[in-house]
Amino acid sequence: MDQQNTNRQNRNPLRADGSVDAGESEKIKKLFRALAVLVVFISSLSLPMYISYKTQENAKEMRIKMDMRQLKNWAIIYKINNDNYLNLEKDSEVSKVFKDIQSMGGNAYMVVSGDANKYCCQANFERKGGVWCMDSSGYIGKDDKCSSVNISCE
Repeated sequence: MDQQNTNRQNRNPLRADGSVDAGESEKIKKLFRALAVLVVFISSLSLPMYISYKTQENAKEMRIKMDMRQLKNWAIIYKINNDNYLNLEKDSEVSKVFKDIQSMGGNAYMVVSGDANKYCCQANFERKGGVWCMDSSGYIGKDDKCSSVNISCE
């Protein structure tokens, strides 16, 4: 028996000269087609999930920004009622808004000046670099300078 017949009997796809049997070549092509279809299928499932995730993150961020605007409005009312911002950060309305921000994966804090005439408030989002700040001067936007030393966002 020659080498080629021995390889066919052993179901080895290699011929005596080292080339691949034509039937095995078709099997390999079918395997690659199946893998390509599988990759396309998985991609088609993961893209909507990614878009949904990004939409949820954007919705959370928008809600946190709305909460911060609500805090700004509440601070104005608080100052009208109290003539200053003394204990604004401890107010029950402020605590409710902070809890809402935390429920969305954010983190927020407020700092009031020693003379109680200024405040700043900052919220951090889940995504990297997601910071929103507002202060008693009327500023509201992206910034991360609010601290007990610098009671301002700018």
